[in-house]
Amino acid sequence: MNLRYPLVIVSIAFIFWGCASYNEQVKKIPDSGVSVKIKELKKTLIANGVPGEWFDKQTQHETFQIYPNIDQYFQKSAEKLTDCDKKHDISWYFARIGVDAKIKKGKPFIEDRIEMFNRAEAKHGIHKELIAAIIGVETNFADHQQRGRFYAFNSLVSQYIFTNRTKFAVREITALYKFSRITKHPPQYFTSSYAGAIGWGQFIPSSLLAFFINSNGIDDDIDPFSIEDTIFSVENYLYKHNLSGANIGDDDIKYKAVFSYNHSDVYVKAVLYIYDGLRDYFSPAETDVSTEQPANN
Repeated sequence: MNLRYPLVIVSIAFIFWGCASYNEQVKKIPDSGVSVKIKELKKTLIANGVPGEWFDKQTQHETFQIYPNIDQYFQKSAEKLTDCDKKHDISWYFARIGVDAKIKKGKPFIEDRIEMFNRAEAKHGIHKELIAAIIGVETNFADHQQRGRFYAFNSLVSQYIFTNRTKFAVREITALYKFSRITKHPPQYFTSSYAGAIGWGQFIPSSLLAFFINSNGIDDDIDPFSIEDTIFSVENYLYKHNLSGANIGDDDIKYKAVFSYNHSDVYVKAVLYIYDGLRDYFSPAETDVSTEQPANN
């Protein structure tokens, strides 16, 4: 297959590293060891500046539960089945997430919010269609069924106990604590994916801290379940990963910026396919190359 967006060497390295991480997820913890791991986690978080009282409050909350099978969600992700296990090809992935349906749904999504998309695009020249394409892949354009059926805190604690993502879990619970304080929302407000990604843009807590912004620049009024804040935050994320109007025509730079959002080759190609479809609709005179559905590998 002739790829329009060639995979750069650093991206290949990240994919191989990610696949290795996927394959080393599982930890078998006996029931008697769970309480030990929770105490261990609490001690580590306290050393990170998270109050022990805060941690106890979350583990005693009525919503708290752990997921012993959390690793299975990682093993069954569409990106892993395509990028890592090679059980499916890119055409399967495109069909699985419905790229053409997302182009169709993305058109009114942008049109209904054209003023805010134009404001976001005007900041640094990052095309509104690319911002929308990421939201489309992440949560089907802020579909409320995609709000998340896990609680981020529960997911991250479960990852600490039952997977090898211990450093990730500690970092992200620490960030969740800080973000909860900034936004004045309790941790239970932040429903998430199985991986702990939150909101319409599916930011993990550390990315919320680093890149999530209010659309009007109000630092203490940010909400990952605000569509407007999400649009401006996705733009901010891409810009902070070296994309701008000055280089958005460079396919490699664009690929790397989207790849930083999700270290999956098929994910990036799906985002860019949707982006091209939306770009062709909103700015047909500026679309220089047509994109077709990929052939089977």
